[in-house]
Order: sequence, then structure tokens, then C-alpha cells
Amino acid sequence: MANLYRAERRAAEATNFRFVRDIESLDETQLNEAGYYRGFTCAHNHTIRDQQNHWCYHCVHKIQSNICGFDINYINVEYKAKYHKLWKKIDISYPEDCWTIDAPGPYAPKRVCMPSYRSAYSHQKAENLSFHKAIYTCAWGDVGAMVVTRTCGNPKCGNPLHLISSWNKILPPSQVHPLELEFQVEKLMAYGNNQDQPLAFSQIFRNAIVPPKELGTADE
Repeated sequence: MANLYRAERRAAEATNFRFVRDIESLDETQLNEAGYYRGFTCAHNHTIRDQQNHWCYHCVHKIQSNICGFDINYINVEYKAKYHKLWKKIDISYPEDCWTIDAPGPYAPKRVCMPSYRSAYSHQKAENLSFHKAIYTCAWGDVGAMVVTRTCGNPKCGNPLHLISSWNKILPPSQVHPLELEFQVEKLMAYGNNQDQPLAFSQIFRNAIVPPKELGTADE
């Protein structure tokens, strides 16, 4: 019954992406006319959100492009440490496999405290999200109030390729890339010097990586 409810809710959610040329240059009135507003920064350093469901404009554009990946060094400072800790709980395997979340019991892990679109008007800068939505937000993008579900049905799976929202394409990409989970001084410095130009980091999604279990056989 729960899965049926989620499916019905997802079907009812409007996936009405409105492309707006040069959207970053619009003032608040122009954004409002297009159905957007500037809200709390998402994990990927974007601020423009949908007025109704609060999804991130640039994140949804990425999801619709069928891109799944991130570099922890370029995650927004409000989220960076939390996501670094969260990914330590996931056993990363091959792209087609479930990635087991280290949590007690047979069911989905407890909810995790993460910033969200509500942080803009909340006394707290974070709220409790499902573990899976937190993973999806990091690897795919911020879908605001919309629902994230698992295609594999495994409550302890943390593979982003097994997670979908109403914005996903029918077939996911072949792997998560980039998937950079460790801090690197050079990248952190570059991020710190360019926070006012977050979209400049879009090129990081062009480079694929080797799955962790294949590193032993990869060429140096």
C-alpha cells in the first residue's frame, strides 16, 4: 500500500520545467513571473527554485540531462561535512549492484539531518530527510518537496542509480560520475575562490571514474 501511495503521489506532482534563458540575470519580479524564486542554496550551490514544489532549477536541468555524479569538494559548505560523513556509511560497489547502507536492522536507515529549501525560513538550518532522499539530492540534485523512491525495492540500498524522482529519464546512466568522496586541498581552494560562480563547476560532470572495486585492475 505504501508503494502505491508513493506512486500516486509522484504521478500527481507536476513536472513542469520551464526553461528561462539567462535566468541568473533576472530580478525577483521577473523570476516570480516565471514561477521561480531565489531561496536557500542547494548542495550544488544553486539558489533558484520552483515556487510550488521548491525544486532547484539547475539541479532539475542536470537530472533531465541524465547526469548522476558529484565531487564532495564542490558541495556547498552548509552540506559538505554532513555528506562526507553520510557517504562513509555506504558500501560502494559496482554500478548495477545495490550499495549497502551501514545501518542496524533490516529496514531503511534512520532519517538524517540535512539543510533543505525550508532552511531559508526555519529557525534551524536543517531538517530530517530520508537517507535515500539525502543521497539523491547529493548525487542527482535537489527536488525540493518532491518524492524520491527506490527502483530496486531494497530499503538498505544507497546506490543513486537505484533512486528516482519524477524528473528522471527511463534509463539511468551507466555509472555515477564523478564520484569523488575525499577532500582535496587544491579543489577546496578553487571552490573557496569561486563560490560566487557556482555554475563554473559544471565541467566536473564530464569526467568518468573507475568504480572502487575495479581500482585494483585499472592502469596507473
